[in-house]
Amino acid sequence: MTEKFELILSTESKVLTTNIADFEKQANEFISTLTSNFETDDDFLAAKEEVKILKELEDKTRLAIKNAVGGDIKKLVETAESIAERFRQERLARDKLVKIKESEIKAKIVEDAVAEISDIRHKLAKTSDVSLALEENIPKHKIVSRIEESTKRKSSISGLTKAVNAEKTLIISEITIEVTRLTERLEQLTSKSSYLFPDAIKLIASEEDLAPIIKQRIDDEQKRESEIKAKAQEEAKVKAETQAVQSSCKEKNMGSETLKAQELSPGDAIEHFEVRIAFSGTLNDAVSFARKIKEQYGDNVTLKKVN
Repeated sequence: MTEKFELILSTESKVLTTNIADFEKQANEFISTLTSNFETDDDFLAAKEEVKILKELEDKTRLAIKNAVGGDIKKLVETAESIAERFRQERLARDKLVKIKESEIKAKIVEDAVAEISDIRHKLAKTSDVSLALEENIPKHKIVSRIEESTKRKSSISGLTKAVNAEKTLIISEITIEVTRLTERLEQLTSKSSYLFPDAIKLIASEEDLAPIIKQRIDDEQKRESEIKAKAQEEAKVKAETQAVQSSCKEKNMGSETLKAQELSPGDAIEHFEVRIAFSGTLNDAVSFARKIKEQYGDNVTLKKVN
């Protein structure tokens, strides 16, 4: 650091003693050596110290001006005022520059950490289902918030970098563990009938035990398939019987006849009889009705359509 210096002014209606020329030269040299690089903690510490020195120089210069009295010192005072103003301007500019550079470096450290986490996250989540479920449990905006939170109350670049790296490592570890968990849960679903799990993302992201859910979905599907098969068989049976009735109607004349009974033979001899029952309804209703009679009297029951 450049050796400290200060302006001397002592007047008695005229300039008695002054080092204004040397002071101005020293001021120019000091300002030219101010920190211009902002990369390390030492750079920022030096710049902040320079702000304090500039303030001190500004105050002492103005004090010397204030202590000087009238006479032919106008030019001297103006020069001193000019130098003091330069100190002030440099101080304000440097103070602002330090804050801007600190903010830029902080933002860059955060941005690089988030980018590295995102890259690893993308490589680990190999399927879209796992990626979407991971976003449910460890969303990207929370990752950014955690990294930014880790930078708080860190006064040095090295301390800030260390804190960000620690949080980044922790987040990457959490993502790795979660991706492994999600992948294993997804494999439990896809090893079965994957179409049974349209809500796969929600299921694998949850903490629920998948075994009973998988069993219930498979049982329900098997029941549904059995019902579909039984229905198809029943429909096929009805269709076959309907076709048989329609075929029979074409072969025989179904004129409207009144119910008549043959004369019964005397005694207990077994005879054959034909009973006709008038029935009105749909074809399906007639088939169902005939089937009930057939269950009681056997295969000798026939169904004929009356024109």
